Amino acid sequence: MNWIAKIVNGKPDEFVKAKFMKYGIGQHLGPRIDLRISGARLNFKVDLDLEKIFIRGYVHGAPEGKHKIKGLLVSYQDRVDEFDGIAMPLSWKKSAGKGTKVYKCKLSEVAPIEHIRELLEKDGPTTFFLVSLNPTVGAKDWKVTTKTSFPKQGQDIDEEKLKAPTFCKGSLANESETYSYIISEILPNFNHEIPDKAKKIEIKYIIDIKDIEIPEDVSMSFTEKRKNAKKRGTLTRVVTIDDKEFTSEHEFIV
Repeated sequence: MNWIAKIVNGKPDEFVKAKFMKYGIGQHLGPRIDLRISGARLNFKVDLDLEKIFIRGYVHGAPEGKHKIKGLLVSYQDRVDEFDGIAMPLSWKKSAGKGTKVYKCKLSEVAPIEHIRELLEKDGPTTFFLVSLNPTVGAKDWKVTTKTSFPKQGQDIDEEKLKAPTFCKGSLANESETYSYIISEILPNFNHEIPDKAKKIEIKYIIDIKDIEIPEDVSMSFTEKRKNAKKRGTLTRVVTIDDKEFTSEHEFIV
């Protein structure tokens, strides 16, 4: 279950908390999804923080055999030992300086799909899989392309000024199991509203942070207080299926 689905289902956890670290008081444009259902393919474009849904959709549904994986692993915690022992060879580099440590690993491999699944099972709240995937032969319906640098924060909420999501894009085969997985992840508790012949699904989230409760423990550093602060607010989900719009609001405390 992705972090947005956890909010919708009223079950926020450390994954949700990590995503909210970058949001202060006020309204913010959250990540967006543009899904086009075209015959044999599910074509998608998504913003940062929802790319894992489609990367997981790829590895769970893509055909067996070898696949190209290229890109970058990024972790804001030292998880090098946790990744040690998986079948895919990894070489990590730690950022220098006194700031927040960042661990990065470049990937450019051809590997069996089961090895890529094993890699993604090592997920964490502050771990990012900025990877591009495609089969080595055939299976043209399967492709994921993800940027390896993070976008600037703070897109304007104004519809007329919004740029389309481009952080992660590609296509998945429109097979029953893959379609069901993607829909259950991007639209939890909403399946009944999707017509059988839907062609376009667009989702936009508005995050409204109404209050931040900062720990008063004087022994905590600024970084520790920021990590342990509690945020209260609402997540507004705006869904457009073909030409029909649905809006729902979900309260959270994380």
